[in-house]
Amino acid sequence: MIGLDNRHLSLMLEAGYVYLGMQRFKEAKEVFEGVLVFKSDSEIPLVALGGVSFCQGKLDEAVRSYKKALQLNSESLYAKAYLGEALFFKGNKKEATGLLKEVDDAEPKGPVGDFSRALLDAIHKGFTPETLSQAKEIKEYYAKKQAQP
Repeated sequence: MIGLDNRHLSLMLEAGYVYLGMQRFKEAKEVFEGVLVFKSDSEIPLVALGGVSFCQGKLDEAVRSYKKALQLNSESLYAKAYLGEALFFKGNKKEATGLLKEVDDAEPKGPVGDFSRALLDAIHKGFTPETLSQAKEIKEYYAKKQAQP
């Protein structure tokens, strides 16, 4: 089997995130699945795949990806933070805030801690998934797409 060093895998991940930012979900998913082939022992590609699902409004699929990531690395702050976000958007506020608080406590300074604190702050101020995004519209769009032949 061909081996790739971490620099190449990092570039592949960056390419996947560029596709994700362009909303080219199919390509992003394919790139992250490719990275997973080479780094099946890492939670990082699974967190990235969860991000693709989340951006598509496929929250159950995102939750499954994040939970798989946590099976590989139960201490992954990124997997916990993004799982918390997905659970919040699914309506499970209590479990979501518990995970986000855990990340906040573990990383008082840093990007994943900042993300968790920002989401916790929004939750505490009464924001809902619908007010934070177009979650309802995204779900309706994908439900309509799946119903088409």
